[in-house]
Order: sequence, then structure tokens, then C-alpha cells
Amino acid sequence: MDARTHLNPGLFNKLLAVLVILGALNWGLIGFFKWNLVTALLGGDVHPSAASPLGQVFYILVGLAGLALAFTYPWRSRRVTPGATPPRYEPRREVHP
Repeated sequence: MDARTHLNPGLFNKLLAVLVILGALNWGLIGFFKWNLVTALLGGDVHPSAASPLGQVFYILVGLAGLALAFTYPWRSRRVTPGATPPRYEPRREVHP
């Protein structure tokens, strides 16, 4: 049996998560405020052309998804040493006199 846990993001996965979150937040800024963070940082027109209302809703949803991912992504890794068994949950036993 593999001793790895599902909550063990490596450096590469963390970098990918940061890029996805920043990209989604940028789309959210475009959807909410029609302002592009990437072009503000890297140069270019920070006010993109007008998007359709449906497109703007899509940008807002992508931005909110990125915000949710930023708060729910497992940034800390839980390490399990190979060969070690994870601790078992033992329910409390009630003692009756």
C-alpha cells in the first residue's frame, strides 16, 4: 500500500496553484471592475474592451472560483513516512460508575 496522502502538494503543484489563482483573480477583476491586473503589471491597456453581460458573469464566476481555491487549497503538506501506519481514530469510551 502506498504511504502517500492526497494532501501532499509539491513545489510544482503549489506554483501551478498560485498561477491558476492569480489568473482567476485577474479574470474576476476584469469581470467586476473591467480592470486587468496583468497588463497593469506588465504594461498595456488596463481597461479591456467591453465584454458582453454573459461574458462578464463568466469572468466573475472564474474570479470567485480562484478566490475559493486560494482559501481551500492544502498549502501545507501532510507527510507520512513510508511504512508508517496513519494514526487510527478511536472513539472515546464512556465510563459509567
